[in-house]
Amino acid sequence: TEWLHLLRFQYARRSPALHAAFPCPMPERFTQSARARKARAAAADAPDDILPSMNEKALLRAEVLARRDAIPLEERTRRSEAICYALAQLVASSCVCDATAADSGAPVIAVYAAMRSEVNVDPFVSAAYAQGWVVCFPCMVLDDGEQRACMEFYRVSPRRMAHAREAFLSHPLRRFSRDALESEGYEPVNPRDLDVVAVPLVAFDDAGGRLGYGGGNYDRLLPRLRPDALAVGVAFEEQRVKAVPREPHDALLPRVVRG
Repeated sequence: TEWLHLLRFQYARRSPALHAAFPCPMPERFTQSARARKARAAAADAPDDILPSMNEKALLRAEVLARRDAIPLEERTRRSEAICYALAQLVASSCVCDATAADSGAPVIAVYAAMRSEVNVDPFVSAAYAQGWVVCFPCMVLDDGEQRACMEFYRVSPRRMAHAREAFLSHPLRRFSRDALESEGYEPVNPRDLDVVAVPLVAFDDAGGRLGYGGGNYDRLLPRLRPDALAVGVAFEEQRVKAVPREPHDALLPRVVRG
């Protein structure tokens, strides 16, 4: 019946007279984006006690990601470079260097490998290497016998970037064995040793609210940082919203570099 209604709608569009005589709105299912339909389906399966907040987050996530995806690639590249420059200036001017955090005394910087339409922080990574900073990337790791993976950061030197991209950076959602990573020579970093964390996000507001992808990885990481560590979100202006729905476990992110 729904497909018949859709065919009738398409025919009516081609025949103004028929459409005027028999108004036929497009079925709602076909006016929603695939991402929005998926968000509604996920929210529908949530327990009743968290349904309102989860539903709000799912719908907002779908809406903001659609806006971010719509930014043309060339413009996204140019704006990512401007954001990276501002981020590098912020880090350089902040007193975040802890001599105990790394053997060299250089600040330890946590970044990420951009996926889909996220802000590309590669220019910032290049600037960090040029300054002699220690750069770390996140990876989802799973110990033997564990069912749930957790996000941990691993040091990646400039000479190992190509290998790291092939090993795990190009697969941000894949789960890796902790032992396998360490056998490849990748050294894990304690969150207390992180001086700066560049936080990817889906949406943010002016009150420090941050909306991620729903895994809670950064909500668990941020409270484990030192009080003097700098946690800063990176985003496009299109990701700014009036208010991000919050739950008790959501960690605030008061500083966002955007462009």
